[in-house]
Amino acid sequence: MRGDVFTILLVLPDSGSVGYSFVFINNHRFVVPSQCYIKLNNGATSLSRQFHLGNAGPLRYTVKSPLECRISSVRYLGGNETDRSFHHIVIEHNGLYNFEPGQYCGVLPPGISERTNRPHPPRSYSLAPVLEEDGVDPKSCFSLGIRAPVIPPGSESLFRNICICSQFLSNAKPGTPVRITGPFGKFVLSPEDLQGKNNLMFIATGTGIVPCMGFLKSLLKAYTEGDKEFGNILLLFGIQTPSTLLYRSVLDDYVERLGGRFVYIPCYSRFGDESDRCYVQDKILKAQDIIKSMCCEGGRQCSIFVCGRKSMEKAVTSSLQTVFADMPQSDTILSNMKVEVYQ
Repeated sequence: MRGDVFTILLVLPDSGSVGYSFVFINNHRFVVPSQCYIKLNNGATSLSRQFHLGNAGPLRYTVKSPLECRISSVRYLGGNETDRSFHHIVIEHNGLYNFEPGQYCGVLPPGISERTNRPHPPRSYSLAPVLEEDGVDPKSCFSLGIRAPVIPPGSESLFRNICICSQFLSNAKPGTPVRITGPFGKFVLSPEDLQGKNNLMFIATGTGIVPCMGFLKSLLKAYTEGDKEFGNILLLFGIQTPSTLLYRSVLDDYVERLGGRFVYIPCYSRFGDESDRCYVQDKILKAQDIIKSMCCEGGRQCSIFVCGRKSMEKAVTSSLQTVFADMPQSDTILSNMKVEVYQ
């Protein structure tokens, strides 16, 4: 598994400089750097030293060659009891899947599409590290946060061809095989973000919180191991009601462990007094003093990450443009904003 040590013998024709080549382990291809090779007396090139799979180059699994994984656990996170439920899925990959928090994977649901009579295409889900409460090896597992439909009794046939993958994942039992592609995407923290040099603003709706959970885990590690001159982190989280405030206890824990540098603001669209209800784009306007301070405080730059349904992208961008309109660095802030949206 990745990170473990293997002794491999791979003999190649002598080609002068080796550069990069590939080694196959368990039917999966890994990129092998040239420094892992040595010359043999007969002029051939051999990979005969101990080689760490963690030193292999970037590896991306495809639909034709997915990674065979297993469901480790499925946990209900919350829902509105009307049309949506949310679930935390832990997937065991045996150390063979490397990703950066913020990237996403493809999940290949089992079965054949009734519409195309072909295997179902992959569905995309944001990747995040596992939580401490999952009780698994973080090097061999990752997690997904997914939304699934609430199916009224007797209506199962109406949902047979709807949300196929999320139904498969939310109803899976531990040990269920699952095929994974990827990782994909560049929705990731920069080195400066991870070093705490920048203030960070996360704007998320629904399962758009998942990459933020990965970001926060990485930031906590950097904060704990580094100096305490760390930037501030603001999360605006758009949800319907408190029952859909996903990962609330984990977010509260980050507030405490990040030494007051992290604040999250729930934006309830269907809870509280009429005057308090709002979508995340409305909260941006209401909290514009806080948001402006994130971009001006202490001479730090502010990195903005937006993740959620595609329908929120235009409204969020418009609200940010309004808030930053009188700031000289407005264009720079918005042009550097990273956005990851889904249908």
